[in-house]
Amino acid sequence: MTASTGNVPGRIFMSYRRDDTAYSAGWLFDRLASHFGSDQVFKDIDSIELGDDFTEVITTAVGSCDVLLALIGDRWLTITDQDGRRRLEDPRDFVRLEIETALTRNVRVIPILVEGARMPRAEELPASLAKLVRRQALELSPHRFRQPRNPLRGRWPATRPWWRSQASLWAP
Repeated sequence: MTASTGNVPGRIFMSYRRDDTAYSAGWLFDRLASHFGSDQVFKDIDSIELGDDFTEVITTAVGSCDVLLALIGDRWLTITDQDGRRRLEDPRDFVRLEIETALTRNVRVIPILVEGARMPRAEELPASLAKLVRRQALELSPHRFRQPRNPLRGRWPATRPWWRSQASLWAP
């Protein structure tokens, strides 16, 4: 079966927990896809075709992305599995694997703090994710998007040519 990710330059990978930031991830995906094209933005439920091996597709997508957006909600650190263990402590947790892979590859990782979530402290994370706390984060909340001048405008990294046309991406 052909994976749905391909090795597309300029890929944006969205890492999020459905239990925590599904709505915000959906909104952000729609916004990014309308600006860059849906083939440039990877979000699991919107990017994995029926019948694809999701582990392989996610691994390929993280391995070929240029930027990973780590959506962090107020429960991102504390969500537990069915046995009551924190999911971030599981080395097989997809969110952990996605961010670890991106950090290891020196991919630009942008924490997106959703609706008042705070940046985790290094001691709250597995050692393999500790570098996440040193990344400049952006806040994503309804309040920020109601302001006359959108604070995200102009903040999108201009390190890739296809990001240079971002002026309308965060328009109010």
